[in-house]
Amino acid sequence: MEFKNYLMQEYNISESSAKDYVGRFNGIINRGLYNGEDKMTNTLKEAIEKEFPNSKNHYFLTLERYIKYKKENKLKAHV
Repeated sequence: MEFKNYLMQEYNISESSAKDYVGRFNGIINRGLYNGEDKMTNTLKEAIEKEFPNSKNHYFLTLERYIKYKKENKLKAHV
């Protein structure tokens, strides 16, 4: 399942909101801030705060939900 679809199902959000999450996630990736970590680290938090000072909480939430998505899909793949 794609991240966008996961967000819509898991958090009951609209497609537009899910696209916003995906856009924020892509911004994090494009800036080289996230490298596949399995948890939110202090270094990652600091990098996000520096890069997105006005909307850091949106980016934190996006990464937290992506990490959860990644873990859940990894578990399902092994079932």
